[in-house]
Parts: sequence; structure tokens; C-alpha cells
Amino acid sequence: MQIITAVKEKSYKKYFEDIRKISKGTLRLLKFVYKALPGYTLTFIITAVFINLIPFVTTWVNSLFIDTLVDSIGNGIDQNLQRFTLLIGAGVLISALNNLINHLSTMAETKIWYGMERDFTLEITKKYAYLDTEHYDNPEMRDLLNKVSQNSNKAQLFVSQIGYMIGDLVTIISAITILVVFSPWIILLMLVTSIPSLVANLVHGRRLWGIWNAKGEKGRDFFWTRHYLTRENSLMELRIFRTREYLLERMNKLHTQFQQAQMEIEESKRVQLFLFSLLRIVGRTGAYIMIALATIAQKITIGQFNFYVSATGRLQMGLGGLVRRFSRMYEYGLYIVDIFEFLDLEEKIISGNICLEENKLPVKVEFKDVSFEYPGREDKEWGIKNLNLTINPGEHIAIVGENGAGKTTLIKLLLRFYDPTKGEILVNEVDLKKIDLDCWYKKIGALFQEFNFYHFTAKENIGVGNPENVEDLEKIIKAAKKSEAHNFIEKYEKEYDQVLDKAFKEGVTPSSGQKQKIALARAFFKDPAILILDEPTSAIDPKAEYEIFERLFEFAAEKTVIIISHRFSTVRNADRILVLEDGRIVEDGSHEELMAIEEGKYKTAFELQRKGYE
Repeated sequence: MQIITAVKEKSYKKYFEDIRKISKGTLRLLKFVYKALPGYTLTFIITAVFINLIPFVTTWVNSLFIDTLVDSIGNGIDQNLQRFTLLIGAGVLISALNNLINHLSTMAETKIWYGMERDFTLEITKKYAYLDTEHYDNPEMRDLLNKVSQNSNKAQLFVSQIGYMIGDLVTIISAITILVVFSPWIILLMLVTSIPSLVANLVHGRRLWGIWNAKGEKGRDFFWTRHYLTRENSLMELRIFRTREYLLERMNKLHTQFQQAQMEIEESKRVQLFLFSLLRIVGRTGAYIMIALATIAQKITIGQFNFYVSATGRLQMGLGGLVRRFSRMYEYGLYIVDIFEFLDLEEKIISGNICLEENKLPVKVEFKDVSFEYPGREDKEWGIKNLNLTINPGEHIAIVGENGAGKTTLIKLLLRFYDPTKGEILVNEVDLKKIDLDCWYKKIGALFQEFNFYHFTAKENIGVGNPENVEDLEKIIKAAKKSEAHNFIEKYEKEYDQVLDKAFKEGVTPSSGQKQKIALARAFFKDPAILILDEPTSAIDPKAEYEIFERLFEFAAEKTVIIISHRFSTVRNADRILVLEDGRIVEDGSHEELMAIEEGKYKTAFELQRKGYE
């Protein structure tokens, strides 16, 4: 019994904590909406009040009309003609006013919906764009990112529910004000028969949200599996390996499992709400009997009977609506809490405030006893171990090593996507953590293995390497020539104005090698002091590769160049070649020096190839 009591207390605390967080999120969301659209926000709230007051006024006028009609039956219409005219005119005026207010409410809600869709989407996307890499290393954080991605529209739905809830509260308060004069017992009866529905809706709302927590990885598995089936680049491989049926079956199984949990909750909710609806019918019937008996006893008129019956119905409708709104707001509110938790994620990498000199001259980089442990991993895997390295200004460095040796990790540390677990990285003898990141990135150009390729024109695809000069066609062409991209771009019908995606009208899709040349041109276009190339020519044929690297070393004569490669032939002209193994530098020297290493080590190019560096 004590265990059951403890579990219930814990459950209650959980709901109260949820409501506290949702309330805080509601205020924050309303501030956001009001700041973006103050006029429409006030209009939406004010019209929500009047929309739910007008039915009571309409019923009151109708009740007066009924009593006037009853009186006219016995005493004739002549003495009530003026009253009839006034009541009919009031009815017409109220109907017209009701139409106007509904129009204003719909307009305001529409403006808020689209305004929020624009502004809130921008806020969320901006957060994604500036999110630190480390957040993606945490599975729980991945689940949060996925929930936000799939449920960002809940913010608009939540705001709509707030407006409707205001209306329900106005209905309830108005009905209670009317009925308390007649009989407080009717109010109590309506409340008692409506509370069970509220509790059931709250419980099921949280259970539906909880599916995303309990089955977050399954949900992510489903969306990613589906992505493979809908991505153009996957289609050829899916056909050749006959993978489509396997992925379709996997996707459907995951979707079924995910939906099954939702359907079970919905089914349980429907059964309970059906039973509680019978309870509400009993309550409403009891109230009607009380009002009917008062009418028979001539304590109230026929018109008042109509007025009180209508108020009772609207009270129950308001309570039912409040229950549904509260349930929806509770469910949507939990997603709002997730969204704000996402928006409040703290930056892991804090920019310094020291700005390097605004010039194109390269800098001296030093790794001093640097070690790096991947965050969020229980196996304590070290990507870099006690690494010491000095890269002098204008030096051309090549880094080779097997997959997992730490090559890309070293670059991520240099780019401050991560900070070292131990040790420090110095740039011109200044700790990299103290350097302003915008200033640092202005000095760096990079081409990664998984580079971005945009559905823009050829000019824009290259120009985004330096957005401030994206219209400098002469410089763009110069960069394209260095990467061998100019040779095929000039053959396009629209040359540098050619859209590079066949999904768009008159667009074309370059080959993988051509895309890589365009991405390489983008790095050249920036004209950085430090050029970082991670497998820069993996999709390019050897002849073109040789010509590109001849131009590269000529282009970067006074720049620092860091190349990561598996191909030993790619890096033979580098000033120094670093061989990484298990996060450590095991060899450091020129091509000639590495070829002359003693027996038992990397003696020949053949052995380097056999080790996986070719």
C-alpha cells in the first residue's frame, strides 16, 4: 500500500511539474507572438471573448421575445408591437456584429498562424544552424532534435488552443454568473460530472507525448529509413541491391510499432471518454429537470426557462471544451517545453574576443600535448592522444592514416568544432579558445569529404565560399579554372548562370567528380590564409587530380595547406607528411624521408598502400 501511495505521489508531482513548465512556456510563447504581431494578438484575444459572450446575449434577446410572444397571445400584439420591433432589430444587429467579430477573429488567427510559421521556423532553423557539433553526439539530444523537427508546428496549434480556451473560460464564467442566481446546485452538478473527463484527457495527453520519449530512437529509425527510400541519390543502389522491399518492410514495421502504442492510448481514451460522456448526460438531464420544475411552479417564465436551459447547455459545453483544450494544451505544451529546451541549449564552444590581424597572411599553429575524448561515450574512446605538432606559416602539411586514425578529429579540433579534453592549441601563441571564431574562420577555407552542394547556379555554388563577393564573376571564374571546374561549366547552356539541379526547370545535375571540383573552387574562391582539404579529390580521376594539385601548390605558395588523404600519390609534393595511427603521430617527414625509413617501418610506397593510405 505504501508503494502504491508513493507511486501516486510521484505521478502527481510529475503532472504538477509538467504544468509548471508548460505555464512558463506559455508565457514565453505569448511574449514571442505579441512581440511579432501585437495588433493581431490583441484582436484574437478580444474577439475570442466577444465570440463567446454574444450567444448569451442572443439567448437573452430570444428569451425576451418568447415572453413577449406569450404575453401577446393573451393580451394582443398591439401593446407589444414596439417591443417586438426593438427585439427583432436587436437580433439583426447582434447577428451582424457576430459575423464581423468572427471575420476579425479568423483574420487574426490566420495572420498569427502564418506569422508564427515564418518567425518560429526561423528561430528554430537558426538554432539548428548555430548548433554545436557536440550536441549531435548525444543520443538523448538526438531524440530532442528529432521531436522538435517533427513537431515544430505544435507552437501554432498551441496558440490557437489558447484563444479557444479563453473563449471557453468566458463561456463558463458567463454561464455561472447567470445560473448562480437560479440555483448554485446546477453549477456543482455540471462541475462534478465534467471533472473525470478532464483527468482522463490529461493522463492520455501525457502518455501520447511520452511515446516520443520512450520510443524516440524507433521514431528516428523510421524517418531515416523512409528518407533512404525517397532520396534520389539512393535509387540506383536500392535497385541494384534489391534493397527496396527490405527497407519498405523495415519502415512499415517501425511505423506500425510506433502507431500501435498511439492507437492503444487513443482506444483507451475513447472508451473512458464515452463512459464519462454518459455521466455528463446524467448531469445535464438533472439540470433540465430542476429548471422544468421551477417553470411548472411558475417561479420562472417560459422565456427564462429557455435562457437557463441554454446557459446550462453552454456551461456544460464550455466545461467540455475546456477539458478538451486543456488536454490538447497539455499535450502540445509538452512539445512547447521541448522546443524551448532546444532553443535554450547552451553553446558548448564559446567564442573568444581576440581578433587576429585582418590580412591573408598564414599563422603559426601549435598543438601542445593535446588529447581529445569523444563526448557522451561510455567506452572513453580517445580520438587524439598526447599530440604535439607545430605547423609553420605557409607550410604544406599532409596527414595520412587509416580510417579512425584521428585525421578528421585533428581538423575538427583545429576548427574548434570541439575543444581538447587536455592540452591546448595555440595560434600565433594565443590560445585558440580566446580567439574570436568569426575572425578565425575568415582565415580558413575548407573542403570536407561530405561537402555541401547547393541547388543554386554554378556562380552561386562557388560564390557562397565568400558571400560578401558572391557577385564577383571574374574571381569566381579564376577559382573555377584552378579546380578544373571551368572546363565543364563553360559548356553549359547558361554557363555560370546554369542551375545545378535537374529538379528545377532547365537545371542540370553534375557528376560526383564535377561537384567535387565546384566545391574545391568554392574553397579557392575564399582565398584563405589556411586551406584545409579533407579527401579533396576522392571522386576525381588521377589525371585531373594531378593537374589540380599542381595548380593547388602553385595557388597556395604563401598559404598554409593541410591535406587529409588516403592516397599517398596525392600528397608526395607536400612539405611534410604526418602518419597518424590511433590518434598519435607515428611518422613525420617529407616524402623522401618517409621513403628512406629503416627496414620494419613504412619503407616503400607499396607498404604505405598496403596499410591503407592509397
